[in-house]
Amino acid sequence: MDSTLDRKVEFLTSVRWDASMFRSSFKPLPLAFLLLLLDSLLAVALPSSIAAQKMALHLDGTPADPFLAAPGKPVVLLFIRTDCPISNRYAPLIKKMSAEYGAKVAFWLVYPNRSITAERIRQYERDFGYQLPSLRDPRHVLVAQAQAQVTPEAAVFDANHHLLYHGRIDDLYQDFGRARSIATTHELDDAIQAALNGKKPPANAPAIGCYIADLE
Repeated sequence: MDSTLDRKVEFLTSVRWDASMFRSSFKPLPLAFLLLLLDSLLAVALPSSIAAQKMALHLDGTPADPFLAAPGKPVVLLFIRTDCPISNRYAPLIKKMSAEYGAKVAFWLVYPNRSITAERIRQYERDFGYQLPSLRDPRHVLVAQAQAQVTPEAAVFDANHHLLYHGRIDDLYQDFGRARSIATTHELDDAIQAALNGKKPPANAPAIGCYIADLE
């Protein structure tokens, strides 16, 4: 045991150490790799980074993802505006459907108006008796995912969060200002049933209402 230790010490003291041995083995890391590493570190250190800002928002201003909040459940996004009379007329039906399906399906009200305040939304929901979770979508992230164009418009995603249907809630409105006395088709209800039962969803049907593209 001691002789082995002596031989190791003798070897270490006999080697002629040269700093160039170490310098020659070092190679600078590529710039692209360093930038990628820096970006990864910033993403971890800054939760409110640019990536986080490209999301919808809860009314308190924090980033929101309605799909992460509903793992394994269908998701229904309802795009509405506080100043759209057609949106307002659908409030009773939206509340009725969310109460009927709320245990199996995640319902969200989505406000795509970039300038609307959280307080204005809260007041609007008090006025119309809404008790659904709601989101602001000022960057139109959810608008793009749902392919929404007007308010009110519904988007139904299946349990794997694939878009099944987007369009009108029903056919009550034939045109802006022209409504039937009663709806004869019920696309949103049919799409929810399809999401729950694995059936074929209805064809996408254009919604009648206020254009999202007109929002500032």
